[in-house]
Amino acid sequence: MRVHLPSALRKWASGQAVIELPLARDMRLTVGDVIAILARDYPGIRDRMLDEQGNIRRHVNVFVDGENARFFGGLAAQVSPDSEVWIHPALSGGG
Repeated sequence: MRVHLPSALRKWASGQAVIELPLARDMRLTVGDVIAILARDYPGIRDRMLDEQGNIRRHVNVFVDGENARFFGGLAAQVSPDSEVWIHPALSGGG
């Protein structure tokens, strides 16, 4: 599995833009599991992705294979060993 990090999170992941998570072929995880694995190896990431209640922060979007995880379970959204997970800060503003 590949996890793609935005530039804002890279300083807490040793500057990496992409983190490879080697998973067994039959392993099934959730977005929450992926965040927990990242937080184990890169502790600063968790607090920037999750709020005080342990939910994905409003300004953070997580996409699994091109689909926004918020629309199919949030932290409970399923990921597979072949998934591509993208973390993006939400965009706001305009005028």
